[in-house]
Amino acid sequence: MNENRSEQLQHMLGSLWEELMHCTDSVGAFVLWNDSREYYIDDNALGLLGMDREYLSYEALQNVLECALDAEVSSSPSKVMTVHIDDEDCIAGFVVRRDTAVPLAIGEMYPLLNQNQLAEHMTEAGEDAFLMLIKLEHIDEGRDEKAFVRSALESMEKVCPEGTVLAYHSGMKFWVFVRNGVKEPQELAENLQRAVKNTPVTDEFGVVISKEHSMTFTGGYVTFRRKEHAAVKEFHYASFALYEAISSGVGTISSFSSTVYELQKNDYRRVQNFFHVLDRNSFTYYFQPIVSAKDGSIFAYEALMRTDKKFGLSPLQIIDMASKYDRLYDIEHATMYNVLDQLSKNQSFFKKRKLFINAIPSSFLSDSDWTQLMTDYGELMEKVVIELTEQTDTSDENLNFLINRLKEQKVEMAIDDYGTGYSNTSRLIRYDPQYIKLDHSLISGIDTNLKLRSIVSQLIDMMHSNGHLVLAEGIETAEELRVLSGMNADLFQGFYISRPKPFFINEISERIRSEIVKYHLEAQGNAGKIYHAESEEKEIIMLSDLIQEKYTGVFISGRDVEIIGEAGMPSAIMPITVKEGAECRLRLRNASIESTLGRPGLSLGCGSKVTVRVSGKNRLVKGGILVPEKAELTLEGSGSLTIIPESVSCFGIGNEFDLTYGKITLQMDDELTITACGDNCVGIGGGKCSSRDGINILSGNMEVSCAGANSISIGSAIGRSDITLKECFVSIGAASANLTGIGSIDGNTRIDVENVKLAITASGNTMCAVGAKNGGVADLNFRNCELSSNIKGREITNIGTRGSECACRISNSAINLNCEGSIVSGIGDSSGAGFVELTETEINIDFLAAECFDLGCRDGSLEITDCQKNIHINV
Repeated sequence: MNENRSEQLQHMLGSLWEELMHCTDSVGAFVLWNDSREYYIDDNALGLLGMDREYLSYEALQNVLECALDAEVSSSPSKVMTVHIDDEDCIAGFVVRRDTAVPLAIGEMYPLLNQNQLAEHMTEAGEDAFLMLIKLEHIDEGRDEKAFVRSALESMEKVCPEGTVLAYHSGMKFWVFVRNGVKEPQELAENLQRAVKNTPVTDEFGVVISKEHSMTFTGGYVTFRRKEHAAVKEFHYASFALYEAISSGVGTISSFSSTVYELQKNDYRRVQNFFHVLDRNSFTYYFQPIVSAKDGSIFAYEALMRTDKKFGLSPLQIIDMASKYDRLYDIEHATMYNVLDQLSKNQSFFKKRKLFINAIPSSFLSDSDWTQLMTDYGELMEKVVIELTEQTDTSDENLNFLINRLKEQKVEMAIDDYGTGYSNTSRLIRYDPQYIKLDHSLISGIDTNLKLRSIVSQLIDMMHSNGHLVLAEGIETAEELRVLSGMNADLFQGFYISRPKPFFINEISERIRSEIVKYHLEAQGNAGKIYHAESEEKEIIMLSDLIQEKYTGVFISGRDVEIIGEAGMPSAIMPITVKEGAECRLRLRNASIESTLGRPGLSLGCGSKVTVRVSGKNRLVKGGILVPEKAELTLEGSGSLTIIPESVSCFGIGNEFDLTYGKITLQMDDELTITACGDNCVGIGGGKCSSRDGINILSGNMEVSCAGANSISIGSAIGRSDITLKECFVSIGAASANLTGIGSIDGNTRIDVENVKLAITASGNTMCAVGAKNGGVADLNFRNCELSSNIKGREITNIGTRGSECACRISNSAINLNCEGSIVSGIGDSSGAGFVELTETEINIDFLAAECFDLGCRDGSLEITDCQKNIHINV
């Protein structure tokens, strides 16, 4: 090696490498320069690879290193790790000892070497050495597996040449090494197999327990000479020979062929990677949203199997190999347990959602495995939809068994890839699924293929007439989405909607949601029933004209639109949608708008900025005003507005209980009335806010009523809220088990209140009038206000937090708190930190409760200046 190479080596390994090499023999280094075909390898690396320096060459070293890179799959005791070098013509890395062991249960059967020990024995190889890897087959697990394995190993030892070594590989795989003198390797291998087939199986005391059995082995062997020897290489070649034998069928014996190896080594690595992934359950999963075709909300997720990129295996390749090597059951077992484990760890995403899991009907779980699965995850099965995928047909008996099993656990079913494979009409009749997934081949290009469009439209109508929900999967363009929406598909899935991700997302992008809503509105009734207000000039629309011309909705992309109704006129089913990114002014005059149940009456597009000005008396029935993430709404005018949303998860202005809302500014001169009724209710706000400006109520009279299991009258349910109230009157009424009047349920809050009259009347279980209910931090400021709180419940926080931190400043105000409950706190935090500052304020407290706390913070401070206090506890 020339001086330049020596300098490079010094730069790569450092001056201490040689000293380190003398401290341990478990790691060594090597470098190959491809241009000059020079190399460096230290003694440790040479020993770990099982090579002799006397017979070393560039080509020999390169060949052995290539084999060692597959150490994980061939279980070689030495592993090669390459490192990045700036010189593209140079390969460098380390050889590391991998400790191998014989499992205790196997060692108790028979004294076997581990693979490190076997590698040491192989350094003594002479001429015509022999190494074979066998896989015991047809072990009678139902009787005494240990007896079969021990008898097989003993029978081989009896016919082996003197000095033969037996070692453990993994599972039911074992090594046979003969040091030298094997002139007829095929004959030796067949003798070993014959001995296994003919051996009587005995127990540990030598008592024969089976003479009639079908035990045998599948094997692959390699022969070599000492000067060609490298333990890592021979391990790899014997493993490849076994792979060939397994591919040919049980009981086959194959010898290593370098010609065949060069042709098939890439396939071999792929198959070995497959076994590695499956045996070690090294699967990962991505989750792709399945969304409602009406509003884009997430209906479910599909679990999609993945592996690490280093294995180079696609899901289809895994299924193909599992079928070829009779491992489909193992795939089914791993999928069910792995995916349900993910569901159990992420239950917060599945309150009303489903999880689609791909299954193989011909490989359903055994009774014992299914029973264990139900023991572990049975309560979650109502959230599961099983996608039935067939690579081979399934008997009616097995199919009926599977369907009954799923129905017992209330598991729904879906037909996957409808439009391919077996007779689909037959499958529909046999399976009677709740969901039909149209194959991608029926979706791709449907916007330009009229014949395909006609076929799919008829399929969807047929499925709906038989009570099935239709899921269009593989949507990749907006045009495909529009066409399928027009055909009334129920659910959407595809890269255009949302790509699979290694985690669960709570909602898809607002842009796509807005498109879905728009296309759905267009699809109501006949095509063309959506009125498009797109003029750059002011456009006046009469509701009566829209009704007469049978429009079913309004889509606004223009800058100035006025919609005019008539006093006393019945509500018109005419939901309004504003284009994403639009900046417009919408005027409502005596307009009474009704939406379909669960849909907003007015939907702002993502990124839009809309000013709604009301005059006269206006109503939104069955749906409120959707203000999605990054949108801005300003509501103003001298008229009144009544909003009556109705759905399981409903909102007046903002977004649903667990979704993000944008900036909301209210500055009306007249009355705003919101009456929300559902399981999860939002008056003004939503899950969390995308704007630091949050909710701003700057004038007017407002009445917000909520009735439901969980309610937030003004603010955020699952995140931070920023709320400003000025120059207004606000009345909040609620009947709810879990309520925050103004602020946050789960999250921090900042609330500024000035020149406001606020009245809160509520009954329920756990209640917070103003502040952060469940452990959030609250920053509260009241100036020149009158606040009345009249609440009955089990656990009540009036103004502040519970068990967290509260900063509360009240000045020049009147506070009246009248509450009955088990645990009641007044102003501050009864069990947390922070401070309360009261200045020139009248405080009237009347509590009836088992546990009461009036003013201040348990671990903080209370400062009262020029205040009047009238406090009555249990009087």
